[in-house]
Amino acid sequence: MSPYYQDDFVTIYHGDCREILPELPKVNLVLADPPYGINTKSDGTGKIAPWADLCNASLWYELWISACRERLEAEGALWSFLNWRSLPTFQKASCAISWPIESILIWDKEWIGPGGVKGLRPSYEMVALFCRELFSIGDRSIPDICRFQGLRIKPTGHPAEKPLELLKWLIRISEGSRILDPFMGSGTTLRAAKDLNRKAIGIEIEEKFCEIAAKRMSQEVLSFT
Repeated sequence: MSPYYQDDFVTIYHGDCREILPELPKVNLVLADPPYGINTKSDGTGKIAPWADLCNASLWYELWISACRERLEAEGALWSFLNWRSLPTFQKASCAISWPIESILIWDKEWIGPGGVKGLRPSYEMVALFCRELFSIGDRSIPDICRFQGLRIKPTGHPAEKPLELLKWLIRISEGSRILDPFMGSGTTLRAAKDLNRKAIGIEIEEKFCEIAAKRMSQEVLSFT
């Protein structure tokens, strides 16, 4: 298994995380931003969210979450982004693999996104925390709400790009020194880890985003922040 990109801090693999994860070394932090499920986006006329599809999607969540747990050391943890539509999928997968969600972090984006013409406009996403047996957050003053400005414009072109400072904060509070992102996208988790002098591994199934991430890793002065 050859890396798509590698330097002293970061290794990138191009492919399906379910195939690559079993071959990786152990880490002590997983930061994941997976697809939020089947048909959880708008089709232009309204939200599509059939219950059967959401439940069936949990089978895929079970596979990748279990594979990540196998790569985590006993003091490690997994954070995964989600929204209110994908929460049932996470809960079903969590029960099926007997790995409970320890906490749900509310990420206040400090701006209001589009929300159609009937309901409330969204201003938050969530991050689920799964803990291995020896993990704990050392700073007991941290609440379950964090505030980081959301990205109105996606600098790298990835539709689900997250703020760099949010990823850095998650790494710091989790005391992660060896980080894994199984859905790397444009490489924000890896860039955050490298900026903090942490080792990181990223996996991405779309080659165009592997190329974008590799370019970000090679930059000393960031253009994507």
